[in-house]
Amino acid sequence: MKPVFASILLICWLSDVASGFINLVRRRSSKTTLNNSRIEPKFTVGVIADIQYAPIPDGTSYAGIPRFYQHALVGARVAADYFQSQKVSLVLNLGDTIDGKCQMIEQEGGQPLDNDPGVECLGHVLEALSPYQHGPMLHTYGNHELYNLNREQIGTMMGIPFVVEDENELVGYQSYSHNGIRFIILDTMDISFMRPEGSRKRRLADAILTKENPNFPKVENSPQGLEGLQKRFVAFNGAVDEPQMSWLRTTLQEARDDHEKVVLLSHHPILPDSSSPQTLVWNYENVLDVLRDFSDVVVLSLSGHAHKGGYKRDDQSGIHFRIVEAVLETPSPDATYCILEIFDDKIHLQGYGACRSETYDFEHCTKAATTNFTTASKL
Repeated sequence: MKPVFASILLICWLSDVASGFINLVRRRSSKTTLNNSRIEPKFTVGVIADIQYAPIPDGTSYAGIPRFYQHALVGARVAADYFQSQKVSLVLNLGDTIDGKCQMIEQEGGQPLDNDPGVECLGHVLEALSPYQHGPMLHTYGNHELYNLNREQIGTMMGIPFVVEDENELVGYQSYSHNGIRFIILDTMDISFMRPEGSRKRRLADAILTKENPNFPKVENSPQGLEGLQKRFVAFNGAVDEPQMSWLRTTLQEARDDHEKVVLLSHHPILPDSSSPQTLVWNYENVLDVLRDFSDVVVLSLSGHAHKGGYKRDDQSGIHFRIVEAVLETPSPDATYCILEIFDDKIHLQGYGACRSETYDFEHCTKAATTNFTTASKL
């Protein structure tokens, strides 16, 4: 082979190799760019549920499920440290932050406390959560806070901006907007057996339980003899009263007007089959009716209370209903919590410990918005 021809072949071969390498780099670079654009969320949110700390030895639930009362405090701190390290934009606590057994420490084998046990135990959990300082921490509250403290104390210690309704009854609903997402917190202990005797909302709760549960008031938390969804009529659940329902509708309309998507937060689950019927809000149908009217904006409902977690997509509206797994039932050395990654078209829930990871799309919102627009254009 002549030297000149060999040189030409070598140059061509090197050119092909170089071209192939450049194209490979471009493809990889393009793929990386596309992947990065897909996986980089607008912002992130930390979520934790049912810490239920108490300074007592480990025990079990009534169903025999192990509970790790003191490790729950460690789990709360692990979660808070991680939320801070990841610089999440805000943190959501879904309630039952301490356990009712804080009022029975000595009987449960713990050491007596010097101060009010509810105040001291809640203080320990809030201190464990204090490493998170990057943004606000929004709290719901549940039945276990009320076993220990009144609503005035809960509001002061947890920063819940209780609304004062008629007869000076406090209700803890609020909303918070961040980067196109509105987080709406419902108070599902609004109508509740755990209010002062004689108050209007306590009278409503008494009437509901008397009508629906023959075990009440002798054994107010017993679902014995109740079938299916009737099991929800126990005293550790509650209902959403009309003033709060009206506020919810108004707030959802504001979110629609402001082109926001909504993540709803409540201690008690709302959708049947997303969890045990024994954990549902008493008047879940009324809440669902409102949410379904706004399925173009409501993406996801997050709840606690049902410790093993759960998920169901509403067949009628397409809204996702997720129950977040409890910190309380996770043994050492693990910790249970999750981070929401917020995208333009989906929310990815990244779970840790016993918390399952899932992704929730916005497809129902787009479909509902299109249907609403088409209906309006025909009027």
